Amino acid sequence: MPVRAAWRPPAYAWALLWLAAVAAMYEVAPRRMEGFWLILTPLLILAGVLAVRRLWELPPAATMCAGIALTVFSGAWKHIGLGGLPFDRLLIVIVALQFLLRAPGVANVPRLRIRNVHLLMGVAVFYVLASADAAGTLTTETGFLTLLDQFGFVPFVAFLMAPAVFAGQRERNMLLATLVGVGAYLGFTAIFESLGPHFLVYPRYILNLDTVLEGERIHGPFQASTAEGFATFACAVAAVIACTQWRGARARYTAGAVAVVCIFGCFLTLERGVWLGAAAAIMITALVTQSGRRWLLPGALAFALALGGGLVISTSLADKAVNRTQDQRTVWDRQNQIAAGIRMVSAKPLFGFGWGSYTSNDLDYFRQAAAYPMIGYSLSTYTSIGKLLPLHETYLAYAVELGLVGVLLWVGIVLWGIGGAIVSRGSPDLRPWKLSLLALTVCFLMIALVNPYQAPFPVLLLWVWAGVALGQAPLARQVMREPSIATTLVRSRIA
Repeated sequence: MPVRAAWRPPAYAWALLWLAAVAAMYEVAPRRMEGFWLILTPLLILAGVLAVRRLWELPPAATMCAGIALTVFSGAWKHIGLGGLPFDRLLIVIVALQFLLRAPGVANVPRLRIRNVHLLMGVAVFYVLASADAAGTLTTETGFLTLLDQFGFVPFVAFLMAPAVFAGQRERNMLLATLVGVGAYLGFTAIFESLGPHFLVYPRYILNLDTVLEGERIHGPFQASTAEGFATFACAVAAVIACTQWRGARARYTAGAVAVVCIFGCFLTLERGVWLGAAAAIMITALVTQSGRRWLLPGALAFALALGGGLVISTSLADKAVNRTQDQRTVWDRQNQIAAGIRMVSAKPLFGFGWGSYTSNDLDYFRQAAAYPMIGYSLSTYTSIGKLLPLHETYLAYAVELGLVGVLLWVGIVLWGIGGAIVSRGSPDLRPWKLSLLALTVCFLMIALVNPYQAPFPVLLLWVWAGVALGQAPLARQVMREPSIATTLVRSRIA
């Protein structure tokens, strides 16, 4: 099997890494180096260094799959009791370092291929950096993290690496297995969180977060029900692919059951934007294939019957669904926000107010409407002041903060990167990934119409999926295509 040269750090390099990590911990969190932590913390850091050393030898697909799975807990590590250490981002960084430093794990992996769309992504990232610096939000935790996770620096890097990481069928099956496992967790957690029993919900912080949504919408391990909805839908799509590709009746039945549970979990979010996005994604994807058109009507009838039966059995769920469909407050919120956002774009159309600055400037642009109350600025009540609400329209939010230049950059990246992956030529094995990418993209863009920036997991998964669908020839095929030295000499002599 063809391989590339690899670099294995010597033992003293890992020892130096451990010493540097201990010193950094002492500077950042000195309390973790006092009392019994003085012994426990260095041991925990040593275990982490040994784990990184092991990951250095593994194929990057395993590390990236673990990073994708752990991203469902992004921003919630402190609630789990693991401090603020972002384990999900660290795993993605390890994959990037494997490529940069030629780790043994990438010896059998194709080289990264930089395309023009990656250059446009770099331009967009620098543009947002300049916008955040001008607005004074670059050094804030919220502004910096949203730039990393939600606008797309980390997802863009994952999109660059995914075609090489998941070039082979074995690696793609590994990603499917990861998403089926994540889907089983998300789907059953959604059922337990909404319908009970609540003691089966884990981690326990899920029951304590988003008190505004408590009693109706669910959010799972995320802090937003829209992220839960997209994630369960995406995992359902992955489970459908696994059901059609995996061998063995038990594996296929398991994947099929996970798909059903995830679709039900998607409904339990009680997010109208999620419902519309999932329905539009299924319809559009089905219409572009002959088999999909044949199964669209029977599938819709079966889903309607199953959903109707579930609502009849669970009167509490039926009441929640009716309450959500009749809720006018969120409609008024969005109407006020969109009106204020349009006024903000008119005030600064070209470059906007700056990244992450909507909540700092929007109150001046709210106006009392004649037909509905002026709400949507915050979650304030008569007795307390709640958190400020983001603009629940992603496209308009980009226009407000980044201006028309920024929103056009973002739209261009989505059309070029994701659209190009859908229509690109490639192996027939990638056809299910391209069709499913169409479904995920439609769902994502529909949710973006009525909701703010997505959580890290949906954005990361969307761009990783786009990289998989874009595809890249495995290293073995690349070597076979390249002429050998002897062949080159013979051709030169004949010439």
